[in-house]
Amino acid sequence: MQVPAVLPKILVISMCFLFVIRVSAQDDGRFNLGGGAGFSVPTSDTGASLNTGWNVGVRGGLNVTPHFLADLDFTYNQWDLTRSALARFAEPNGHADVWSLTFTPVVRFAPHSPVDAYILGGYGLYHRGLTITRPANATAIFCDFFFGFCFPTVVTVDQVVASFSTYKGGFNAGGGLEFRLGSTGLKAFGEARYHEMFTDYVARRDRLRRHRGRQNQQRQPGSDRTGTLSVARQVGDRSK
Repeated sequence: MQVPAVLPKILVISMCFLFVIRVSAQDDGRFNLGGGAGFSVPTSDTGASLNTGWNVGVRGGLNVTPHFLADLDFTYNQWDLTRSALARFAEPNGHADVWSLTFTPVVRFAPHSPVDAYILGGYGLYHRGLTITRPANATAIFCDFFFGFCFPTVVTVDQVVASFSTYKGGFNAGGGLEFRLGSTGLKAFGEARYHEMFTDYVARRDRLRRHRGRQNQQRQPGSDRTGTLSVARQVGDRSK
């Protein structure tokens, strides 16, 4: 299967809404832990191949001072492919996902206020994945515990026909607001963040074009070896 450049560059704006949990009821507690969920909007060229998706995240770490937090952050984003992207694969279903694990310091401007603004930014490991599926029938065993017997039945499942993944460095930056929920030690928050995963798509695309141009010049009549190598190189490059 030829792999189109569905994810040429990962540029994502994510919005999260949920809760931050302080290990101590005081803002000068030693540790912090929080989690959130929201939606993710692909930007740049990626927006033509991915629909708006969703994200979940967990962040926590050490409160160095009331104003500065040294946190580790894990975020997972997933998007369905657009119809045009699926048409290039000639398959009905597919999705892309990106997860990141980054060191993400946080600067809080009013830690003792009922409403606290903050900014954050991080750098670390990013993983990009692409999965293409089609519906398929599979035989499963269904058990009826009321009557006490089991029997085979046919169910519809998503069959994975192709999957690709790569690991790269990346960074994120953003900010948000925290809202104190009484004296419980809990805070609701709203946050917007920009994520970018470093890829060398443009350089690889230009190398591939030059490589294919040289192969076309050297191709001998009656031989398909060069064309086969070109497709293999293209699949290998664009799946990274």
